[in-house]
Amino acid sequence: MKRIILILLGICLIPLSSSAQTYEQFTMWNMNHYLLNPGAAGSLDYFEASLGVRRQWAGIKDAPSSMYATGHTVLNRPKTHQLSALRISSSMKTRFYNVRKNLKPYLKHAVGGQVNNSTFGAFKKTEGNLTYALHLPLNKDLYLSLGATAGFLNFGFDQGKADVLNSGDQVYEAYAAGENANVFNANAGAYLYSVDFFVGYSAHNLLQNELDIAKGQDIQSEANLVMRHYIMGGYNWHINNYWVFTPNVMIKAMESNPLGYEIGGTVKYSDAIFAGLNYRGEDAISILAGVEIYRIFKLGYAFDYTTSEISANTSGSHEIFIGFTLF
Repeated sequence: MKRIILILLGICLIPLSSSAQTYEQFTMWNMNHYLLNPGAAGSLDYFEASLGVRRQWAGIKDAPSSMYATGHTVLNRPKTHQLSALRISSSMKTRFYNVRKNLKPYLKHAVGGQVNNSTFGAFKKTEGNLTYALHLPLNKDLYLSLGATAGFLNFGFDQGKADVLNSGDQVYEAYAAGENANVFNANAGAYLYSVDFFVGYSAHNLLQNELDIAKGQDIQSEANLVMRHYIMGGYNWHINNYWVFTPNVMIKAMESNPLGYEIGGTVKYSDAIFAGLNYRGEDAISILAGVEIYRIFKLGYAFDYTTSEISANTSGSHEIFIGFTLF
């Protein structure tokens, strides 16, 4: 018999104002800033597509899992623009950054798109959206980007993943009789960046729409999407011609949740191999590693060693990142 705990797990994890809350999390967020901040769309000056898959709390049946696909690019690159994922230079010293320093600043218009799918126990969420970002040049190498995302979110309950211990449970029957909620959603973000650093702020679920997915005479569903806030920052420290160290930090905030934070850093060698460590406050210590091939293809893997109370029931969390860069 499937356990009622699956329902409770989902309720505790979905970002609703009527319950304890948390949110989807990706250890390798620093590989794809656009995933969390619409303002980062177009910041790389060429088209970038990314895929990510995360399996949370391995060993726990029907534990949270998430996957996403993103893509973004600049619409109005100059005809003389030479920065490409295929560009290969004989210099080993941060080829990408050196080339970009030679670009003439210009007002950039960027677009992007995202598709996300997550399951939380007996609950599931699918979201698709489109992004527009305007990049304002502040000087030769410093840009301020303002981005907005709009799209639709589908949220539902899979009764096949949850059985109750006692028949006639009103909460279960209300969710089982309910329908998927389809709501319009919007996010926004600001992103300040140069070849050496980035700082960003973004807010998700701006409309805080109500999700009506339960139907019952004695059950009132007053769950709302809760606004989430992200602050991120990092610095690219070029140690020498071969090594680049990038420390980074992210702060997360949401109503009724303790303030969350992540600190970490990655080391990249010869623009080809990278590894890093990450600490998520009161939750996990992570290691990550990956390879990059001529800036065309990037593959990364992260493992989270759980440090919270649930660690006794799980062997940890796994995450895979795949990135492609084109002209």
